[in-house]
Amino acid sequence: MNVWLLPLIAMAAVQAFVGLCLFAIPVIAPQAAPDLGVDPGLLGLYTAVVFTAAIPASLGAGGLIARWGAIRTCQACLLAAAGAALLSASALPIAFLLGALALGFAFGPETPASTQLLSRLTPPEKRPLVFSLRQTGNQFGGMAAGFAVPLLVLSVGWQASLMVVAGATAVLALVLEPLARRHDGDDRAAPRPAGRGTLKRALDLVAGEPALRRLAMAVCAFSAMQLCLNGFLVSFAVTSLGWSLPLAGTALAVAQGAGLVGRVGWGLVATRWAPPRVILAGLGVAMSVAAALVAVATPGWPVPAFLAVCAAFGLSASGWNGLFVSEVARLAPTGRAGEATGGMLAIAYAGLVIGPALFSLLVAGGFGYSAGYLAAAAVALAGAAALVIPLPPAPTPDLSTAAKDTPCA
Repeated sequence: MNVWLLPLIAMAAVQAFVGLCLFAIPVIAPQAAPDLGVDPGLLGLYTAVVFTAAIPASLGAGGLIARWGAIRTCQACLLAAAGAALLSASALPIAFLLGALALGFAFGPETPASTQLLSRLTPPEKRPLVFSLRQTGNQFGGMAAGFAVPLLVLSVGWQASLMVVAGATAVLALVLEPLARRHDGDDRAAPRPAGRGTLKRALDLVAGEPALRRLAMAVCAFSAMQLCLNGFLVSFAVTSLGWSLPLAGTALAVAQGAGLVGRVGWGLVATRWAPPRVILAGLGVAMSVAAALVAVATPGWPVPAFLAVCAAFGLSASGWNGLFVSEVARLAPTGRAGEATGGMLAIAYAGLVIGPALFSLLVAGGFGYSAGYLAAAAVALAGAAALVIPLPPAPTPDLSTAAKDTPCA
């Protein structure tokens, strides 16, 4: 058996359950919003809080991985996500807010931890496919939220549904213990970054490499689009198209399923035929077109037609993540893949904060979900342009001046 296979399955499962804890919120939004006394569209601000907390958590991921190991870090993320779901299930607005913060601390380190582990175990030529397969965990979490959570809500209510999600997530943390004992020693044996300056060093690592800077611009835009797809599609289908909650959940599940196919498929394409950067730029254009089509959908559209648009949306807006992570692992200095991923994700999470927050404000301001999706389409198109328009190189220090200013030994 390949040494990376079992860790790959484990890391995909971690992402699936952390993602499930997040995706469950927009699915239960139409039911939970009246109990919380808010408009369903404003629950998009929940995701903004999640990824605001995820920014410092991702920047500090390198230190956590060096201290605990990659898998132990993932266990902590799972327990934080389970706690977030339990807090949200209380139906208290302040607990809902605390749950969003806890979920942000779960999201921040889990991808850097898995990147550090898999980049160490996977041959370079297999990384685009392996990282794409790992990123399918997000899609499995989204599909579970789209198919299973609505049925749970209808049978036991939204609060009990979140409790079930929390329990399953905590169980996975326990299941990972044997893998942690087997693999975490290598991460803890690696040189440990000093606590002070660790956050800044992760950002400097991204800013100092032109290829990473360009990728960061694109991932910020694509992340905003992805969360606008996942965070508002169910509420859009219920409120704007008049669909039932199970049917709207099916639309989200279709998008997530297409994203699953996309992540594996684009990984294969990048491994055999086309550079990841070119594929990422094309996906940016495709997700912009799909978002515009969602924006113009009306209740008169046939259900299969809208589901086809959702599939195209998911194939592009949820299909790029594995290519992104494999590119970061390829461009990062040896042994610093987790740290580079943390710095890059901090920028991605900024997009996840700003995008849904602006989307929610457009909805609350009376412009509607269509205006939000059109705005997201424009942002994603700009991200695609960042990948194909060359950026100026980073300024380099004047070595002659530095030599004059340096005293002789």
